[in-house]
Amino acid sequence: MESTTTAVTGNGIQKQEPDATSRAPPAMMSKNQMQKQPKEIHYVNPFVHKLIWDDPIDKVKTVFLTVFLMPFRVILILVCLMIAWSLATIGLYGLSREELRTKPLSGWRRQLRCYVAVVMRALFLFGSFNLIRMKGERASPKEAPVICVAPHTAFYDSICVVLFGPSAVVAKYETASLPFFGKLIDYAQPIYVCREDPNSRQTTIKEIIERANSKEDWPQILIFPEGTCTNRTSLIQFKPGAFYPGVPIQPVLVRYPNKVDTVTWTWEGPDAFQLLWRTLTQFHTYCEIEFLPVYHPSEEEKKDPKLYARNVRNLMARELGIPISDYTFDDCKLMSFVKNINMPYPQFIADIEKLRKELGLNKLNVEEQLVAEGPRFTDENSYLTIEEFSKRLNIPANSESTKKLFRIFVKPERGLDVIDVREYLLLSLFLITLYSPKMNYVRVLFQLHGDRGKVTRQSFYDTLKYLVKISPQEAATIFMTADSENLGEISYDQFSKVLDKYPAIQKKLQKNNDPNNMKLN
Repeated sequence: MESTTTAVTGNGIQKQEPDATSRAPPAMMSKNQMQKQPKEIHYVNPFVHKLIWDDPIDKVKTVFLTVFLMPFRVILILVCLMIAWSLATIGLYGLSREELRTKPLSGWRRQLRCYVAVVMRALFLFGSFNLIRMKGERASPKEAPVICVAPHTAFYDSICVVLFGPSAVVAKYETASLPFFGKLIDYAQPIYVCREDPNSRQTTIKEIIERANSKEDWPQILIFPEGTCTNRTSLIQFKPGAFYPGVPIQPVLVRYPNKVDTVTWTWEGPDAFQLLWRTLTQFHTYCEIEFLPVYHPSEEEKKDPKLYARNVRNLMARELGIPISDYTFDDCKLMSFVKNINMPYPQFIADIEKLRKELGLNKLNVEEQLVAEGPRFTDENSYLTIEEFSKRLNIPANSESTKKLFRIFVKPERGLDVIDVREYLLLSLFLITLYSPKMNYVRVLFQLHGDRGKVTRQSFYDTLKYLVKISPQEAATIFMTADSENLGEISYDQFSKVLDKYPAIQKKLQKNNDPNNMKLN
């Protein structure tokens, strides 16, 4: 173990410079330190992971270990889980949920919790995590009431909870009801977040502040400030919850320096079962945990949790040698939402939103005016060059943001110099009407897909298919009801007038188009 006793103090970075990263004036920093400064980017998607499996030797090894090693590992893991659950059940016996929330465990219950942590460490050992390297020195709860761990990679990061005490985590309230794991999480005295409670965020922040500043012997609060899993190519924006108490924080870095990355669990990539299988069929899964010196916030950082979070993130990115990113957990929710409703380009929706803001399109909503006032888009006039695209949107063609936005919709089969602007308009109109009733999106899609605001039967189905689960036959039934004169096309007003005859569809379209209403994996 490398001993590190130096304390880091706050530096009062200016609020108007969110990408500032120095912890000392440039003149006082070495050339090597200057080169390690993180740069803010957003064009590397941190929520995508590809597990490439093209090595024939690795395939043979995986098959062999699946047959001869994995069954024994699974049995040992289940035995450890049963023992840990039994000990946690005993430790929780006679305690109410209120007592767990308001008083730290003591006496034999606290000692028994340490044994649970030992058993859970054995569980990870049998799961191939037999080579864990720890650097630096962990601070005591009095020195640093909060531990800030990044990057957050997968459910395997829970090994930090096991190794650190265990520590108290911020967890969803629903996890308390999980078989086996619910008892284990309960026993760590977490801070629960209840999604159904509209005041949940404020309640959680209040409890973090109370625990972090309490004179009682609470376990350290362990928080993954990114709020979601990434592929470790950058550090996304930190949520400020851990930084509201204004107390010293110990940043902790987690690395997985393995030849084959069977650990990373992101929005797009291998599912949990595939990762678990591939990890259990490795001889070793390397993990490195590095404790950085305790970070003592400045007075300015104590008053501004977002500034505090930003500066800690910059420090951790510098030590990891990776850039910072302006992606957030909300971006992950947005991409998951778009993918869930089967819209095209889900992996780029957050980029489209950011680029629109950079170009000022979000203030004017030019796209809505374009489909309302311009000619109907057809196969003859929808393929645009970057010059035509920028002219339609009234943005500079030579802007780097314009070029990035244009390149998202380029397809090799069409050529590298044109895009179908209808694809861009479909997504930009979606962003414009986001967080409002779905009928607002329906209204602008009538303009996009129709001629003078009137759509055909096929276009009508194309208008609804991303907003409600509906078959072409169901859409045709509604269409024919609205098309009372049998003209082969209907307007938005005609559709609205007959919608009350289809209450199930009406109820869904009256709801907001909101990513926050969707449960994530």
